[in-house]
Amino acid sequence: MTVLSVASAQNLRESVAIVRPKLSENTQAFLTDFSKSLRKDGFYSAADILENYGKGSFGTGFAYRNKQDNRLYIITNRHVVEQAEWVDIEFSLPDNSSKRFADCPVIGVHDDFDIAFIALPQGAQVPTLEITDKAITDGTTVFTAGFPALAEKPSWQLGQGIVSNANALIESLTHNKELPLIQHTAQVDAGSSGGPLLVRNEQNPDRFTVIGINTWKAVDRENTNFAIPVRAIEDFFQNYPTDANTLLTQADVTRKATALLQATKSSYEAVMPFVSYQYVSNISANTFYDLVFAASDGATKAMESCFEQGSPLEGIRVGLADIICRQFSGKNYTFSTVANLDSIHKTADVTYATGDKTITTRWTLEQGRWRLMEAENVKASRIEANGISKSYGFGTSIYLGIVSPLNNAFDLSYSLAFKRTILTFMTYEISASLLKLNTEKKDWEGLNEIVVPSTRNAFDINFGLGGQLPVKCGPIYLVPYAKVMGGLYLGSDVSGIDYGLGAGVEVAYKFGYQNYVFANIGYLGKKMKPFDDQTYRLKSKMLSGLAFSIGVSF
Repeated sequence: MTVLSVASAQNLRESVAIVRPKLSENTQAFLTDFSKSLRKDGFYSAADILENYGKGSFGTGFAYRNKQDNRLYIITNRHVVEQAEWVDIEFSLPDNSSKRFADCPVIGVHDDFDIAFIALPQGAQVPTLEITDKAITDGTTVFTAGFPALAEKPSWQLGQGIVSNANALIESLTHNKELPLIQHTAQVDAGSSGGPLLVRNEQNPDRFTVIGINTWKAVDRENTNFAIPVRAIEDFFQNYPTDANTLLTQADVTRKATALLQATKSSYEAVMPFVSYQYVSNISANTFYDLVFAASDGATKAMESCFEQGSPLEGIRVGLADIICRQFSGKNYTFSTVANLDSIHKTADVTYATGDKTITTRWTLEQGRWRLMEAENVKASRIEANGISKSYGFGTSIYLGIVSPLNNAFDLSYSLAFKRTILTFMTYEISASLLKLNTEKKDWEGLNEIVVPSTRNAFDINFGLGGQLPVKCGPIYLVPYAKVMGGLYLGSDVSGIDYGLGAGVEVAYKFGYQNYVFANIGYLGKKMKPFDDQTYRLKSKMLSGLAFSIGVSF
């Protein structure tokens, strides 16, 4: 059993704190811009989540003094401090006064378990809690302490319940590590994350002892909450350094860079601890959509879950980890070199090699971990690789076009078309054209029937169905296509049906979610069949021409 200090019910609030993560200016700008883009594209719920996240969140933590270095820490959940390297700590005391510590560094997070460690300033005077890893049993009375939200502000709450499962094995919550969680019924609400799970001290019932860190709440069951046992705290201090300066070595960068290669052979979950939040902040709205389309089914579900739970940045991190995993796995990359280790900005460059090809990656020291912030083969500005695109597509696009004749059946025509994509590779469209048809009119000269050249105007309406093969080339898409069409043409003196085909190449530039500008060139051929050719000898003739159009999707 590990004993550090004690706290009674009366002074418990002196040891349990409100934890407010401080987002960097880059992250704030990212959240604001991203939220605006999502709202513009019609994703209002996701935009609200990002906007609310950017306004600031809070959780709970408790004071702990590590006997190995005698430093004072606040222990909380990793998800409470995601995207933050600095936090503000506030103790709301029983007399309604407050004790605050600003800009406290996040000195480390556990890669496998949802816990984080924050260093309080040297000389800070805060009573700590007693911690024990003594075995507990089902039915044990337990207490929760924290600051769940009330009217969007942290509000002190001391709850009571029982242990309903002392050894809950839920590997999806512990990254497949065999760490039995403590399932209990004491009150846990939004804002309680990171707070202590407590029992009465056996020697002094007026005092509390910490047995776990409250972390999860089941949304589909009543009174089902989960805490990480305190043995994870001991595991952190045994396996993770708390002094960042000891990590500023080529040896430590090499160790993490090599470990990434092993992680990519496993799964995106194994890669996530290597993805920096700075990498996340470099994602734009456009590349986020590419990220969603490119992610595997499992990663897509995990991203959706993160957004639903109010952790959008973790969702983006999942998508990045999935892409990194697939870009590295199967390529037989080997670690090559570490270069440009910058102890001031805490960055380093790492080169990997496969055959005669090398790629450069950039790493940063973040939350006490070397993490990937940029990779040459997974650019935040270009998630989808060049080649055949599976994410290309748009809701509705409008085109203005002209058709230049290749035979004498008609003069220059003008068209307006509306087109949509179906599952990337199919399209359908409705078009309207103004045609000037070249015909022959039967007339009489005295008693003799004569034929004279004539032109007639017609309004042509067509429905088209086509296929396309979009090929991504950097920010540009080259889209060869083919289509069949049919419809009616109507005029004051001529009318009939027409049908035909078209083929060509479209060039598209993407500037938003399903937003593109287009330039199109192709061949258009249609057979015109009149209903009545008694007066105008249109007969059945072929119209062929070179089609040019420009368009935009919205």
